[in-house]
Amino acid sequence: MILIGLIPLLWFFLGLSDSDARQRVCEPQRLESIDWEEFKWLYKQQDSTFSTDSISSYVFIRINPDGTKETREFSQLHQPWTELLAAEIDSFKVRRDSLLSRIHTPYRLRYTSTTRNKKQQLALQKKGFSKAFISFHNFGLAADGAIYRKGRYLKRGAIYDQYGLKAKALGLFWGGDFVGFPDPGHIQAFLNSASLIQKYPAVALEYEPFKSAYERNYFKKVDIGREELVEDSRDLLNELNKLRVNKPCACSQAIPFPVSALDLQLKPHSITVMANLKEQYIFIQKGSFGYFYPMGIWKLNDAN
Repeated sequence: MILIGLIPLLWFFLGLSDSDARQRVCEPQRLESIDWEEFKWLYKQQDSTFSTDSISSYVFIRINPDGTKETREFSQLHQPWTELLAAEIDSFKVRRDSLLSRIHTPYRLRYTSTTRNKKQQLALQKKGFSKAFISFHNFGLAADGAIYRKGRYLKRGAIYDQYGLKAKALGLFWGGDFVGFPDPGHIQAFLNSASLIQKYPAVALEYEPFKSAYERNYFKKVDIGREELVEDSRDLLNELNKLRVNKPCACSQAIPFPVSALDLQLKPHSITVMANLKEQYIFIQKGSFGYFYPMGIWKLNDAN
């Protein structure tokens, strides 16, 4: 009897990694404190800017429940990804470049795309050339190869299958294995974005602005019974949810300008995020202005 009772429990835990993603919603809730680390997440919740070149600093303001005010200013929102991922990038480049000599005559391989900025990635996504809002190209961990013969580039064929096999033998992941959107010229250092976040949780910050878009795409496919096309999105959403459930959030419905914020001043070339724990609102700057939101906590929607 005990063994029988343990079987469903064991099945539950073993199945966690393959569980369906659930929508994460911001539920209004009174907060008594917010760590400084949470301010960058609040900002990225509402922001998906392409570049931080014109931003000289990030100003975080916290109004405590007793009305006292604290301010922190940072020159950068996070450690540069090229520093955090330096070893991964170097390892990928070595394996990527070794493939050049593994494609033999009469064929030749060249890389047409390696590192991309977010503006370039979103432009490709908008045009339908990519399904990802954030790509491994953005981290320097992917490359697109083109194989040619006698000066003529080939779009498909057995030579790309060989290219994929050679890439996988080096521990890389091949785009020809992508379900629903095969990309035979593409190689990357990790299986999917969830795998990258599992190893480097800090990079989840880049994916957070696109949470709602990934949720829409995922549930749209689930509703028509095509879950197999969005398994990577499911894994990504599950990883993001693990990091953010029960964490502070800015609820989506903006509120009128509070009287208590009349003295709020925005500095040129800076981004300001303010959390007022006394009156329970959050201000997030967008461009030259910003919006006020009720405070809340991230929860998973049981309806999914």
